[in-house]
Amino acid sequence: MKKMSLIPILPQILLSHKEWFESKGRGGIFADLSEEDLKNSNFKDAILVEANFQGTDLRGADFENADMRGSNFQDAQLNGACLKNGNFEETDLMWANLENADLRNTLLGGAYLQGANLKNTLVTSKQIKFSWTDEDTLLPVGVKASR
Repeated sequence: MKKMSLIPILPQILLSHKEWFESKGRGGIFADLSEEDLKNSNFKDAILVEANFQGTDLRGADFENADMRGSNFQDAQLNGACLKNGNFEETDLMWANLENADLRNTLLGGAYLQGANLKNTLVTSKQIKFSWTDEDTLLPVGVKASR
């Protein structure tokens, strides 16, 4: 049985998660978008704090100016995604593929980048200074991790 695409109802999911976050869980619905196919989806300006995107295909998705603090992107495919000006502080990006993603001015303090692929991004050493990396983290040429 083929899984139904969530893309047509994505605007409602985003609104409901924003309500969930702002009401501290008393209203709305937590956004569990794990293992979904959301290629080229629009999350621009979204508030998806603590949302679950584990294992999700987000290639080419637009997260410009999005508030994604504390969200789970473990094993997610973010190749070519736009995270420009987004807040990804304390997100779990372990083993996520961010190759060719636009990370200009993206906040990554406290983000878990162990095993993440950041090749061919414009991420800077300053952006990842307070992020968690390891020997499996793939960084662009010239970028050094401080932890």
